Amino acid sequence: MTDARRRRHWVAVATVLAVFGASILGLAPLSATAAVSQPAVSSNPIELAQALVRAQQNGDFRTNPSAIFDREIAPLAIGQAIAGCALDVRILQVLVLTVQNFGSLTVSDLQRPCIGSNLNCGAPTYSVHCLNPGEAIDFTSIGGRGLNGSNAATFELLRFLDSFVPRGTNAGQANCRSGLSLANINQFSDSCNHQHVDFRNTNAPLNVTEAVGTLPSLDASGAYTAALYKDYLSRDASSDDRVWWGRQLATGSPRTIVSDAFVNSDEYRLIRIDAAYRNILGRAAEDGGRMFWLALMQSGSITTDDIETQLYASDEFYALHTRTDTGFVASLYSLLLHRNGSAGEYAFWANLVAQNGRSWVIDRFWDSAETISERVSLMYTRYLGRSPDSGGLASWVESALRLGDSGLRSGLTSSDEYYARAQKRFG
Repeated sequence: MTDARRRRHWVAVATVLAVFGASILGLAPLSATAAVSQPAVSSNPIELAQALVRAQQNGDFRTNPSAIFDREIAPLAIGQAIAGCALDVRILQVLVLTVQNFGSLTVSDLQRPCIGSNLNCGAPTYSVHCLNPGEAIDFTSIGGRGLNGSNAATFELLRFLDSFVPRGTNAGQANCRSGLSLANINQFSDSCNHQHVDFRNTNAPLNVTEAVGTLPSLDASGAYTAALYKDYLSRDASSDDRVWWGRQLATGSPRTIVSDAFVNSDEYRLIRIDAAYRNILGRAAEDGGRMFWLALMQSGSITTDDIETQLYASDEFYALHTRTDTGFVASLYSLLLHRNGSAGEYAFWANLVAQNGRSWVIDRFWDSAETISERVSLMYTRYLGRSPDSGGLASWVESALRLGDSGLRSGLTSSDEYYARAQKRFG
């Protein structure tokens, strides 16, 4: 992926952020009745979605159906919001604050059209979930307690929300309860099996304070960008590169998205293809071969880091190493394990080559703890400037088996340690 293509990808992300910003503009805001203390929460949609992803991974946030999370939350967390699935930033803030306050949360409705539902979208109901998608929530439980519009958990939730939502906020289930007076929330009738809240009648922001210290400065983000250019592309980042990529990070885009962009860039892929040809086949890559492997990477058929295993399993590599299964296996011991095997080991693996093919055997060598440990150690040296400690090595070996080498590479270069080292190198 060229710099221009990477930047075009990020225009889409910037557009998403602009849409979210525009969604809370319009009528002059009415301030909420002041809360006893204003809760602190981010106003960045991507950061908010990331907080919800973490809560979901910890078992503290759930959507039913799961498609709500899969289409409306998870894509936004990596800067790839799905068209037609936007959530009002206030809705995201309410979700995060509710999880923080009550410990856990389950919702049954957010952006109804996004998941392909047209329930009550027409006459006579004309649900706000359809008319103002992204501005409404149906809560079903908080802190492990179900909500029905009238129980103690419902009262606790509504009083909590009433402390910071703007005047003109709506809550359903008024017919299910009595004795609840709210300063900022208007109440209306709805079915008594959940708790509905929406912002259809107000464009005012929540009465909250901005969570501080979560976003990096442009200078710090630019230093991180410079490190990625040097470590992945072996060249200096231009001042424009540092500013452009740094701005994405400084406005809330996660480091994993940026590191993934470098791992999957065409420039880095071609660097890896050229290196694999030299190191494994002992020659320069021809243009046709470079474009063949690049096309497979672009289509997702193989990852950037799969080029090595593909070449080790190739007919050309086999021919370079005696054209026999035993010679092929001996070369794997030498090149991947850096040691000789016994005659029995060679015979064992040669038999498996005959039974299952070279690719199958390559995968077993490549995914062995011995070879992964070496690759992890080399990545530590390149990206972190040190050897791994035993705990870190074991953790990243496990991650490599789960994520693959490309995921491991991106994980290391989006880590806090790599980011801190980038400040020392390029700050």
